[in-house]
Amino acid sequence: MARAPDERIEQAKAMYLKGLKLVEIASQLNLPEGTVRRWKSTHKWESERSDKNSERSVKKRGARPGNKNATGPPGNKNAEKHGLFSKYLPEETLSIIQEMPTSPLDILWDQIQISYAAIIRSQQIMYVQDQNDKTIEKVSKQSGKIIGEKWEVQQAWDKQGNFLQAQARAQSELRSLIKQYDELLHKNWDLATEEQKARIAQIKAQTDKLTGNNSEIEDTEEIERDIYGGE
Repeated sequence: MARAPDERIEQAKAMYLKGLKLVEIASQLNLPEGTVRRWKSTHKWESERSDKNSERSVKKRGARPGNKNATGPPGNKNAEKHGLFSKYLPEETLSIIQEMPTSPLDILWDQIQISYAAIIRSQQIMYVQDQNDKTIEKVSKQSGKIIGEKWEVQQAWDKQGNFLQAQARAQSELRSLIKQYDELLHKNWDLATEEQKARIAQIKAQTDKLTGNNSEIEDTEEIERDIYGGE
């Protein structure tokens, strides 16, 4: 049976269309910011908000037309930078940049979530069923005077070995990111928010499911809910 639609998605969308930032929406709905950002991208909220943004851009505060300070004080590169982005970057990429966090801790946290989610997803993509799980794939075909085909065979142990190597590298990178976050957090402890402080304990507990307790992952959906806020 399909799961009922999450009412919080519509609530978050309505708040986004009113002009609230993703971090404000996440705070009011008690959700991780990454969850709200994923909803915005999946359901393409920015396309419905683009008209309102266009109207606001016409009414931007600033100096009168013709004033040499109309684009900001001398030396201000903001207008120049955003103008460059608007000219050369795709609209979707520009939208991501505009919503990106400015705090180094929040940027690191996004990288940790992406890295962790990739590890979980690889459990499904690279899963080896048993020792007879062999993959045979055609890699090339020759025609003309010499006709033939080239096939590649991957035995179960080959696939499992490649998976373990890739997973070890990914887990090492994840541990490095978590260590960086922990160090940066404690250097700026008095300035960090309660949410930023709580994240480190949360991610360490979750990574124990992968490495700390040597426990097997039987239900990746449970961990995905941990990453994305309990959907």
